[in-house]
Amino acid sequence: MTAPGVLIVDDEIKLCRNIALKLRREGYTVYEAYDGKAAIRKLQQHAIRVMILDFMLTDMTGLDVLKKVKEISPQTKVFMLTAYGNVENAVLAMKWGASDYLNKPFDLKQLADIVSDAYRSLDDASGEVVFRSPKMRAIRDILDRITMTEAPVLLHGESGVGKTTLAKWIHGQSGRKEQPFLHVNCGSMPESMLERELFGASGKAVAADGGTLFLDEIGSLTPLNQAHLYSLLKDGSFMTPDTLERAKVNVRLVTSTGRPLKQLVKEGAFRDDLYYLLNLVELELPPLRDRKEDIPLLVEQKLDELNAKYGKPLAISEELMDILAGMSWPGNISELMNMIERMHLLKMNGVLEADDLPSTLLGPSGGSSEELRFEGRLYDVLEEVEGRMIAGALEKTGGNQSRAAELLGISRNALIYKMKRIER
Repeated sequence: MTAPGVLIVDDEIKLCRNIALKLRREGYTVYEAYDGKAAIRKLQQHAIRVMILDFMLTDMTGLDVLKKVKEISPQTKVFMLTAYGNVENAVLAMKWGASDYLNKPFDLKQLADIVSDAYRSLDDASGEVVFRSPKMRAIRDILDRITMTEAPVLLHGESGVGKTTLAKWIHGQSGRKEQPFLHVNCGSMPESMLERELFGASGKAVAADGGTLFLDEIGSLTPLNQAHLYSLLKDGSFMTPDTLERAKVNVRLVTSTGRPLKQLVKEGAFRDDLYYLLNLVELELPPLRDRKEDIPLLVEQKLDELNAKYGKPLAISEELMDILAGMSWPGNISELMNMIERMHLLKMNGVLEADDLPSTLLGPSGGSSEELRFEGRLYDVLEEVEGRMIAGALEKTGGNQSRAAELLGISRNALIYKMKRIER
């Protein structure tokens, strides 16, 4: 079974091909369509996880295509491409089911990051945040009291603990749930690009008016953009850098960070007055290793989602569930979900067993792996681990480098570079 791919839909053939080339180099299966009817045919022929869809096509509008997509494949995430300044259409598209939009011209790396985030998304059909651990129950108790308020929420936690999922849940439980939810990664763009993307006249802050704006990696904001955000929180308005006019917006702000903002304030890297506006409700999300009792719930939820998506009702053995619950998961929920999806893709029917775990986790025997010797130079030990993981991924994919790169979460070029370095 071919992994779900990315469909690029744009009547600018050169742009369409450039996007496709960039994503193929990142290891994705990519399809192209140059008009709306061709896009719908591709969607009916292939499993599409992400669609990049232009607003203006030669035979129909992007909004017409979006409606069809949501009828044929409601789980497909659609990102609209729009001419700069057409924010009204972008907001309308999100009300009809688009995940987000990009203004043309855009940076190909930014688009690749958006696709990567979509593939790692922890969305599920029910929209529920599942847990049974006391730590998560305490967090839920607090959120139940504040979701219907306008209070800003600041989420702390390691990468992969589910901050984005929780931000979406907060929006979905609020009085703004019928309005846009927009997500901006503040650490993924240089200052000037982020300023335009976030605070421009057609930026995300304006587009999120009436809804929720989620700012990931808030600690990465430069002083310039911290000043814009302070103005937004304090006065409900800010000066747009492109038109030099004040934009008045009504948004609920949810932010997240991997580093405690209080420490950044002490270091002089983050404004203290902005911090005190952001931390009205401040929550620390525990790593998965501190909430292992939630692992079976998370696994079952992910399996239900994948079974519905791929049409194959797989179950999981008690032995494998015990193994998963006993692991440390340094990548947290994201790593666990990625592992479940890998096994699901490679298993055609029946029950997921311990033998289905990649050999890089349990070793060739299926039990405890040949012990690594944690002595000598750090570089040598890390290279050995990397070599084993690459060998295991290539074995699983029959030597297919693109699929192996996807399993490892790196680009195909990065995989080739690492293979050559190891061979030396």
